[in-house]
Amino acid sequence: MRSLLFFITVLAISSSIAQNYDYGANIPLEDYNFVLGTNSFPTKYQFSNDSKLIEQARQTRALGSNIFKTSITERSLKDYGFKADDANNIMDVIDLIPDYDKVFEMDFKYYFFWLHTATGIKWRKGISKNQEKRLYNEMFNFASYLLKKYDNTGKTFLIGNWEGDWLLHTNKDRNMTPSKEAVENMTKWFQIRQRAIADAKDKSNSKNVYVYYYIEVNLAAKGMEGETCITKDILPNVDVDLVSYSSYESSKKKDYQANKESLTTVLNYIEGQLKPKEGLPFKRRVFIGEYGGQAFDDKPETYLRQFDNAKDIMQISLEEDLPFALYWQMYNNEYTKDGKSKNMSLINEKGEKRPLYYLHQNYYKQVNEYLKKYKLQHEVYPSHEDFKIQALKVLEDVYNEIRLQVLTSLNLKK
Repeated sequence: MRSLLFFITVLAISSSIAQNYDYGANIPLEDYNFVLGTNSFPTKYQFSNDSKLIEQARQTRALGSNIFKTSITERSLKDYGFKADDANNIMDVIDLIPDYDKVFEMDFKYYFFWLHTATGIKWRKGISKNQEKRLYNEMFNFASYLLKKYDNTGKTFLIGNWEGDWLLHTNKDRNMTPSKEAVENMTKWFQIRQRAIADAKDKSNSKNVYVYYYIEVNLAAKGMEGETCITKDILPNVDVDLVSYSSYESSKKKDYQANKESLTTVLNYIEGQLKPKEGLPFKRRVFIGEYGGQAFDDKPETYLRQFDNAKDIMQISLEEDLPFALYWQMYNNEYTKDGKSKNMSLINEKGEKRPLYYLHQNYYKQVNEYLKKYKLQHEVYPSHEDFKIQALKVLEDVYNEIRLQVLTSLNLKK
């Protein structure tokens, strides 16, 4: 009964806090980095006749975000009635699925995607000269395509991989030690991809459109312990633009202070492994590609814990000048062995927008309005430092308003 009351109350207070659910879809977004975003990967459920890709893009835009993150993979072909062997490279996937370009033509400012390869080449088995050329051409052609087609749009495309340490570690076993051969082969794979993107930019005449390459890591703490992982053994050998940190190993501590200490230590360590690189538009080169937590219907307190933890990571990300911090995720795709939802989403399987949805939406609404007014008054956008001060204040105010009402619904002390 208490769980049911919790959900009824939370949905009611959410409606009162968000004056317009479609705020982001109806209001132009300012040309500025809001920093805080979400992951928007197609999952088992949806609520419209649109494709899963288009639906999640529209949901992300309605949220008020100018950041969209998804995947481009041959696996996407199945959802559109194609077979994997219908594509020999990523450009084939783009040609077969025009929804990707439809999303790119939306008014998001930043696009992230996991993009591995549609060539069928397995880097773990080694990369021959012929395979190197194919992998290079695949990435070069895709980056060149983005630069040409979206010339002078102000868009930024960030191309990377899913949690790389799980790719490096057999069977996602944190305790195993990847072989020297696996480390060398993955290093070569990353080097090829980075070089292809850099070359595409060097040979392009496009202006006001940007493409960067990132490597995503998720077991950086192993490197701090002297063990084999991407951060310690691969990052120093790749001239990568940026690093994404899937941060679960260090962002799920008991409180803000513990998260702050844990995260800053690991983020500083990751950044310390990078080769120096000039010409990048961000103050820092490491960002949080994933964070979030689980919650369960029969344990309402876990929702409060999830809510508080998310706010902690959002706050720390702004304080530490990270270029981005992306919540996992818009729709849930995590379930227990007996099929129960882990509720790691802003919109659940019933289509209900949860308190974390409104924390993000109201943050976007207020920072967007701040930026608009500031530019009207000063004819330029605020400095990064001025924006950070305002963004932190907005986040704190929105968080306190929503949290107080959630606490009331749970009959818990502040």
